[in-house]
Amino acid sequence: MKTFVIIPAYNEEGNIKKLLEDLINLHLPTEKKIIFVDDGSVDKTLQIAKRFKSELDMTFIVHKPNKGVPQTFYDGLKKAAHLASPEDAIAIIEGDNTSDLKLLPLMINKIKKGADIVVASRYINGGKYKNFPFHRVLGSSIVNYVLKIFFYKKNITDYTIFYRAYSAKSVKAALKKYKEKLITSKSFAANLEILLKIGEFSKKNEEVPLVYDYGLKKGKSKMKLFKTLFEYRRLIWERIFGKI
Repeated sequence: MKTFVIIPAYNEEGNIKKLLEDLINLHLPTEKKIIFVDDGSVDKTLQIAKRFKSELDMTFIVHKPNKGVPQTFYDGLKKAAHLASPEDAIAIIEGDNTSDLKLLPLMINKIKKGADIVVASRYINGGKYKNFPFHRVLGSSIVNYVLKIFFYKKNITDYTIFYRAYSAKSVKAALKKYKEKLITSKSFAANLEILLKIGEFSKKNEEVPLVYDYGLKKGKSKMKLFKTLFEYRRLIWERIFGKI
């Protein structure tokens, strides 16, 4: 069994070195392979990442120019699904060091034992926000509460987090059904859409508690809040009328 770790990255030169160093030292219960998707970075993100080719098994996908979060996710998932066997695991982590890598072995073990989706959740016992402004914590909590009402998935409390692991067979099945329409969102709402569409092929969902520490990140958030909220609204509208 292998684990394909997708790293979407855009202008993360202040974060990527530590992340890749931590991945080198991370012991997984499977062989690990890195899929690094650089979304047209104009800083030294890609150059820094390529220095680790001799220490990590890395596949690079490079966008020129920037194509945005949805295409970055899609290209990473498509490549991982192409390289993976059905029994493998596929994980997405953030390129800014906010994904606690200590959780990844636990997440992959859950995939090995039969889970198809494992979410690193801020909303179960042991999970929380750290070093976040109060208004952002409040806003995110409200959004997740609303999304849970409209898109309820058993055993899932966190619908917007990047950090998840999937069984390769569920990703392959979703790509086979939706192809290039796997992600139609044009913002960070792609996270929700991925969860919903891969979730159609999940027989078992699980979560692990995530302490989401924004103090680990260097640089500003790249999420465009109002665009993302608009896309969530669109997905809810489509849910009401039976499209998702």
